[in-house]
Amino acid sequence: MKKFCMFFVFLATLSLTFLSCSQEPPTNVVDVTAKDYYFHVSDSLKSGWTTFRFHNKGMAHHFFLLTLLPDSIKFNRYLEDVAPAFGSTWDSIRAGMSKSDAAALLGSRIPSWYASSKVMGGVGLIAPGKTTETTLRLEPGNYVMECYVKTKEGVFHGALGMIRPLTVLNEDSGMKEPDNANVELFLTNYKIESKGKLSPGKSRVAVHFKEQPEYGLGNDVHLVRLTDSTDLDKVIKWMDWMNINGLRSPAPAEFLGGTQEMPVGYTSYFTVNLESGKYAWISESGADKGMVKEFTVE
Repeated sequence: MKKFCMFFVFLATLSLTFLSCSQEPPTNVVDVTAKDYYFHVSDSLKSGWTTFRFHNKGMAHHFFLLTLLPDSIKFNRYLEDVAPAFGSTWDSIRAGMSKSDAAALLGSRIPSWYASSKVMGGVGLIAPGKTTETTLRLEPGNYVMECYVKTKEGVFHGALGMIRPLTVLNEDSGMKEPDNANVELFLTNYKIESKGKLSPGKSRVAVHFKEQPEYGLGNDVHLVRLTDSTDLDKVIKWMDWMNINGLRSPAPAEFLGGTQEMPVGYTSYFTVNLESGKYAWISESGADKGMVKEFTVE
């Protein structure tokens, strides 16, 4: 009888060990809800690999960009130094200043410490009512989360409240890098190269940041649905915030997610759930320089 009981104890222990070993690896999913005009998200996150599940419950297209601040810089300093530099430059463009002069003006107004900040990705443009997921590897530190799409009146969403601090802790999430992707994109100056093919349904896209321009906006990628009525040239012009109608609501097409710029050597991932039809990858920084790649899902 004693041996019989010990046998069942052994089976129970083996079963528990098997269940423990067969558990899914740890995940780190952070829900972010965007409305007009604020983000709802936890104040602090674990570092390492992080999946942002982004719900756009507003009436306009939104995205978010994550900027890692230098150790000595706090969120309020960013609001005092950086936001006004972009805001006043945009006001000058609206008053008739050329884009080249405006770029020089912005360069003179951006604080010197800004060069030590690091853009660490974010979720690409997403249409109202849509949800998307983007997975990034985050370093510990103090971040700024913001959306600088504009209202129909030409006001940055960030100026209306879509900007907030975010703390990434030293505690690692334990999440592993995704190990499979249906499509890989390679971003260089200025070209989008692709490997693989998307089919109808849910897919994962890996984005490898191979190059970044020395100045200005970095290379990113957004997914846009193309219909018979889509004017792709208009979409390309809309991607440039320095154009009078650039990033101004309403968007000229439906965007379905993507990823913001990251340092060279980094990779980010995002999921898509597509129907058959025509689409394009498009970069905010280089759309007018050829960073547009059309494709068909069959």
